[in-house]
Amino acid sequence: MRIKHWKSLATGLLATLAYVSPTQAADPIGNFALLDVKGDFHQLNKYGYQDALVIVAQANGCEANYEDNFKYKLLETDYKNANISYLMLNIAGESRDAVRQEAETFDYEWPMLIDSSQLVAESLGITKAGEVVIIDPQRMQILYRGPVQSGARANDPVRMKIDTALETALTGDTRSAETIAMAADGCEVAFPGKQMHASSAPDYVNDIAPILKEQCVDCHRKGGIAPFAMDSHQMVMGWSTMMRETLMTKRMPPAQVDPDIKHFQNARYISDEDLQTLVHWIDAGAPRGDNMVEPLAGLTFQEGWDLGEPDLVVYAEDFVVPATGVIDYRYPIIDLPFEDDVWVKAVQFVPQERSVVHHMIASIVEPQYSRELEAEERGEVRFLEGYAPGKEAATVFPEGTGVLIPKGYKIRLDSHYTTMGKEVRDRTAIGIYLSDEVPEHEFRTYRLSHEGQNLVIPAGEMDHRMYASYTFDKEVTLFAFRPHMHTRGKDMRFKVIYPDHSSEDLINVANYNFNWQPTYRLTDPLVIPAGSRVVIDGAFDNSEFNPGAVDPSVDSLGGLQTWDEMFAGYLTYTYNDEM
Repeated sequence: MRIKHWKSLATGLLATLAYVSPTQAADPIGNFALLDVKGDFHQLNKYGYQDALVIVAQANGCEANYEDNFKYKLLETDYKNANISYLMLNIAGESRDAVRQEAETFDYEWPMLIDSSQLVAESLGITKAGEVVIIDPQRMQILYRGPVQSGARANDPVRMKIDTALETALTGDTRSAETIAMAADGCEVAFPGKQMHASSAPDYVNDIAPILKEQCVDCHRKGGIAPFAMDSHQMVMGWSTMMRETLMTKRMPPAQVDPDIKHFQNARYISDEDLQTLVHWIDAGAPRGDNMVEPLAGLTFQEGWDLGEPDLVVYAEDFVVPATGVIDYRYPIIDLPFEDDVWVKAVQFVPQERSVVHHMIASIVEPQYSRELEAEERGEVRFLEGYAPGKEAATVFPEGTGVLIPKGYKIRLDSHYTTMGKEVRDRTAIGIYLSDEVPEHEFRTYRLSHEGQNLVIPAGEMDHRMYASYTFDKEVTLFAFRPHMHTRGKDMRFKVIYPDHSSEDLINVANYNFNWQPTYRLTDPLVIPAGSRVVIDGAFDNSEFNPGAVDPSVDSLGGLQTWDEMFAGYLTYTYNDEM
């Protein structure tokens, strides 16, 4: 997607600047992703629609940044009609709030990315705040690294080299480009993690294996949901290149959320120190070390029921999933044997064939329920629990709460199967754990959604935003949140607007992943007063730069199947004045 009208201009400028001699071949750059101070997600390869990406390194208190701010703005103004994006990168590991305040104080207008692990700065070869890096995001290579400008705009040798790099990018022909590298003035920034690991590479047995045990092996094991087992140094080393890419782009560990908004029990946070240890070890060649012990061999894992044998096990239908084709949603009804009202304290889904079970939702329905009836005649339908990618473990409702199943009520399953290339059979088991006592509060789930109505995502649209809100008429305690979109889902935030019109962020899933949809459980549940409005704000990417966009040349509509779209936010809560 190159801008053609720049081509003739760029050709002339390149001829004028032909005397400039780049100092080294173009440096390749691996993909990476970071959040900015607003919590927005930025990934290098998603800038592939641009001809160039300009990044300025920043650190709080750096005079070079202060003095050169007008030069950054001048550069953007000079190329205001070009296909170029501009970012700043905090490389000093400072807090987001501190960097946000600095940006506001000194009027930095570009998105400010937070590189708290300093790994992105390392990968870009940056050592000082004030350095400028120009990247061709389509070919993932560095065209320029150095200062922004040394003097006045006219005949400035530094600026002329920046122009050379940018005009090369704008012509669209960077296949033979070379990196223009210049020594940059600026503010020296310490890289303690890099220095420590340069003098002594991380040790597989003592440093790497403990991180993998904590973060990875529950999924990366034989029979697990991950594509390979981390059960030996040889396996880990063999997959280390892919591991590095998934760490640098925040795809792994999965279920990562914005760490500056609340704290969630199951968000799989990973520390900057652990990230540095893993990436530096991989960069060092993933060495085995002298210790021949294999700490990842012979590990044992919880199989089957997490909480022991359930009080009742019911089964979804015995269903044969064909090798190929489209499978309509299925809605089996499961009878229950309870002769009295019961309260459920935990639920676990155990599919027989996980590879074909995309998701299941269990709802409690009245005895007369039938999908053949009109909606108003079906009676009450209440959420029990669901199964989705990332929800493998048992769901235990908070202490003092439970889900009521009245006598005679049944379970309705919303079952979504997908084919996987061969015919398989599934009979998912659902374990139900009952409470011995009537809980203080009924645990509830509200699905905030447009139900696909008015959902039209224009062809090629990279940031199609949607909103929905719900106002609680009573004081409630919020326990968890889950965004739900399909493969074009990009991000989703939840916030609460209080009756006095103040607001608070609840969760920011900055890089939504259709293949990993846990319910994010607050470590500290939040009480909100009556009249509080919960708002969800989400975005879709229906462009060629989203691999999940089935056909970005056509509008995407709402619907049940994976290639359709949905927009929903699940809220779990209790009313504080009941029972």
